[in-house]
Amino acid sequence: MSDINLLAENENLGGFREFLGFRVLAWEPGRVQASIPVAEHLLNRNGFVHGGVLTTLLDSAAGLSGTYCALPGNIRRCSTISLNTQFMSPAQEGVLRAEGVMLKRGSKIFFAEARVTLGDVLVATAQGSFRYVLGGDDENGVFAR
Repeated sequence: MSDINLLAENENLGGFREFLGFRVLAWEPGRVQASIPVAEHLLNRNGFVHGGVLTTLLDSAAGLSGTYCALPGNIRRCSTISLNTQFMSPAQEGVLRAEGVMLKRGSKIFFAEARVTLGDVLVATAQGSFRYVLGGDDENGVFAR
């Protein structure tokens, strides 16, 4: 991914992803890496990262894996149809890292999986199906407004 596209994705996060501290680390066709630093406001009452935070990270990574766009200024969008998550290990501190991989693409729907790790520990995984929306099915994307 060009530095311009990576910078643009990280500058245009929107409210919720920005609140979480979400950052895209690497992005290419069919694959993305992202991270969220663990912060106190992301913990549940047991002191672990809330499952909703992990699900958001998994959902975002899986969705981004199928929406890479090489044209600066253009974006591709999708909407989650289904997401199946598995939580394996609790996380309390550090930086959560996610990797999303597109498994198969049709004309309007794609399938992807994602995993979240904390160091060498597998924290959570997900598999999902996603529908392209608002021109997302065009690999050239649409102009971002």
